[in-house]
Amino acid sequence: MNPREIALEIIYKTINDAAYTNLLMRDRLNVLPINQRPFVTNLVNSVLKKYYYLLFQIQDEINDSTPLRNKIILAMALYEKFYLKEKDYVVNNEYVNLGKNKYDKAFINAILRKDIKLKNSDEEHINYSLPLWLYKLLNKQYSKEDFLKIMDNYSRIPKVYYRLNHQKAKLEDFKDIEIINEDIFISNNKNLLFDDINNGLVYIQDINSASLYKKLALKEDDSLLDVCGAPGSKFFNCLDIVKPSNAHVNELHEKRLKLISDKAEILGFKDANYLNYDGRLLKDVLDIKFDKIMLDVPCSGLGTIGRRPDLKYHLAPNNLDELEIIQKELLDSVVPLLKEGGYILYSTCTLNKKENEKQINRFLNENNNFSLIDSDTIINDLGDCFYYALLLKGYNK
Repeated sequence: MNPREIALEIIYKTINDAAYTNLLMRDRLNVLPINQRPFVTNLVNSVLKKYYYLLFQIQDEINDSTPLRNKIILAMALYEKFYLKEKDYVVNNEYVNLGKNKYDKAFINAILRKDIKLKNSDEEHINYSLPLWLYKLLNKQYSKEDFLKIMDNYSRIPKVYYRLNHQKAKLEDFKDIEIINEDIFISNNKNLLFDDINNGLVYIQDINSASLYKKLALKEDDSLLDVCGAPGSKFFNCLDIVKPSNAHVNELHEKRLKLISDKAEILGFKDANYLNYDGRLLKDVLDIKFDKIMLDVPCSGLGTIGRRPDLKYHLAPNNLDELEIIQKELLDSVVPLLKEGGYILYSTCTLNKKENEKQINRFLNENNNFSLIDSDTIINDLGDCFYYALLLKGYNK
């Protein structure tokens, strides 16, 4: 099958149907030869990142009545022309042929034959290829310096980071790797690492996500609760230190909990405790108090757009408001499960301060027996953006 046709199908379903690109890729790339898959992956993600900007280049040629499919075809063509430096005759031929009928083909051909040159818009959100509401939110909540860091993060080419399983391997066991820190490395030897993943020597995890467990200053005998566990990597980080028998991981969705327990088995973490509840109900079913609670709440995911540009086409401002209620309920519900002198690590992968700082400020105002020990928003071009807040119950007041 034509790789560009598959890319078109994935982008169309992402924008039109709010489908998740990673799931579409997993399903559709299998029909292609392995050597064509990187091209499609890059084309899909890059066009989704630059879609509004690419359409701006032909704004005088299209309007609201232009079929979405044709807009996407033109955006793909312009991306190949300007960013992949593909020859004009190749671009014209390949993308005209993607038109559904002779009228679409003629329309696409007419535009691609014009002398199009990249230009910037007077509207900054177009140049950053952001929905206007998201541009306004980030611009209002962050300084210009931090806003530009976020834009760099959004435009990055995501790297695959491998997190070492210290229970089974050492960094010196691997060849041809670039060591980032004592936990994380990158490698171009994907085939070897596929076997290492299956054998539980390493697992894939974002570099910034993999740093969060250190904020809890865990000890071997700590009792630990991970309230919203999936996909499990932060919990596995903690099991490098905490005895699995002292660790509980909860996940609302039974299938996702099974994935966590299966992965823990592969990694060699035995005797961990698995819970399948709405995290807000744990206080009603557990008679244990914990030293440390990890609360990585459901969030809008604005810190992951550099890796998941499809979120720009799924989210709307009202989605954020709905999530804030769930976050509040989760945070409030774990208070009875924490020992005096214990810590909650609240974290999100969003940049929306209403889900981050404002959520924590609200909690502290309503719970005067808690102190904020540390908090920060992690913004760099290495991996996803995260917010965390470390809360202490009782002491130091």
